[in-house]
Amino acid sequence: MTFVSKLSDSNAYNIPRCYNAGLYLRLSVEDAVNTSKRGKVNPFQNDSASIENQRALLSEYAGIQGWNVSKVYSDDGYSGASYDNRPAFLEMVEDAKAGLIDLILVKDLSRLGRDYIGTGYYTDEVFPSLGVRFIALMDNIDSEGDSDLMPFRSIMNDYHLRDLSRKVKSVYKAKAANGEYIGTWAPYGFIKDPNDIHRLLVDDYAADIVRRIFDMRVQGFGFGKIAAALNNEGIASPRTYFYQKTGAERPPKVWIADVIKKILANEAYIGNAVRFKTGYISYRNRLQVRKPEAEWIRCDNVFPPIISREVWEQARRLGEKRGENSSVKAARSLFSGLLRCFDCGGAMQQKNGYYTNRITGEKLKYHHYICSKFAHSGSSVCSSHMVSEEALLQIIREDIGKQLEKFELDDGVILREIQKRMRFDSLEEAKKQHEQLSARLTELESVGKKLYEDRLKGIISVNTFTTLYTQSEEERAEAHLEFERLSEMLRESERRVLDMKQAVPLMREFLSLESPSHETLTALIDHIVVGKSVGRKSKKVTDLEIVYRFGFGARASSR
Repeated sequence: MTFVSKLSDSNAYNIPRCYNAGLYLRLSVEDAVNTSKRGKVNPFQNDSASIENQRALLSEYAGIQGWNVSKVYSDDGYSGASYDNRPAFLEMVEDAKAGLIDLILVKDLSRLGRDYIGTGYYTDEVFPSLGVRFIALMDNIDSEGDSDLMPFRSIMNDYHLRDLSRKVKSVYKAKAANGEYIGTWAPYGFIKDPNDIHRLLVDDYAADIVRRIFDMRVQGFGFGKIAAALNNEGIASPRTYFYQKTGAERPPKVWIADVIKKILANEAYIGNAVRFKTGYISYRNRLQVRKPEAEWIRCDNVFPPIISREVWEQARRLGEKRGENSSVKAARSLFSGLLRCFDCGGAMQQKNGYYTNRITGEKLKYHHYICSKFAHSGSSVCSSHMVSEEALLQIIREDIGKQLEKFELDDGVILREIQKRMRFDSLEEAKKQHEQLSARLTELESVGKKLYEDRLKGIISVNTFTTLYTQSEEERAEAHLEFERLSEMLRESERRVLDMKQAVPLMREFLSLESPSHETLTALIDHIVVGKSVGRKSKKVTDLEIVYRFGFGARASSR
């Protein structure tokens, strides 16, 4: 089969090529401000950056050249620092890949982007590989002509972006040092002053909720307990409250422990502004990082306080006493990452409790697990699904003992389990069919060669050759698909047999341990689904589903 490039004969007889052009327009917020200062002018007499001027300039140029404008792509209000978050640009690249456009026209190189590395990637690699011509009109850059200036233009655009980032950051730091509020949204409990967006006013309704959160904390309530109480009373979470005020239709959010924790740590509620606690790695890399405290900008008593400093200090001391502000992480629990809630699908988290031995009077510690969403947000979100660690271990021991007994009594149980999971009637039948398909593919390849030879020798006509060859190729394509499907299934069955055989010694090791480790459990178990608990106290039953790493699943009940 011969492939002909779309570009190979475009100028064979000096005939101008009619391109399907994509016009790319971009205007960032900063560009819009600068344009509004200059005012509206004729696009052919000025380098105005406005979207409409770009559209008029590029459309007229394409018309003069006789090119078909297939589509206009417009990113209005998007920065040129990144290529990943511009919807119109990404759509244009996809259209170029699909062959819908073969020329990209921009007003100047800065409209494409200001990051010289990204710009070079698209102009030097992506567009040429797609057979797409690129033109930056006002910079006299054409990928089919002399484009030596393109790298220098890109570097200057990148320098402009770096300089702009530095100036913007300086302005924000100056405002923060003067005690002005520079956040996009006011913290929960405040609203922005309609007459001065850098001042905060108290939102009476939300401020009352904030005071209640601090009061509950001082009384000894944990973060999850506070969140649960607010959810159970139907109080809108900060995000939902914001949506309600702005009239936006969004799915409601619930209070969670992390939101409560952030509110209790926000110094805005005692009137202090603390800014630049986080920042970006660079003007190009938008990964957010936490900054050292020495780089924070702090201004005290600049906002109207919602709570007293005494209440703030009491809540803070309570956190320190409980060790909740410690940077040392708690030790990983035995079933960490293995337990899932049946109802909400969330993880289960460990909780500790104590009981007194009736005979010795000794106070003993025990572990149990509950749904993390219930722990963080209360019964309005999910139920506890509580199960004890001791009961879990006992059930797993019993089930692994049963599985091991089956393997030891009958070696063939492994193959039967595999066949059931892979939906084979018989593994031997699958292997036999696989061999037959392999042989048939070899035959069909020979048939194709023989038909071709017969056609060259004149033994069969062109029509007969075409009919028979088409039939042979269709059968070969179907046989090849089935052959590949069976090959993958057989490879998977071999892997599973090997995994299950390796699981036997792991199961024996587990049963021999008096106190298994987290690593021992994760080597055997993929996850355990914990259902609801039914009944009370000693008669309580919890449904469990154990899913092992080597393919088995088992249902059990915990008492």
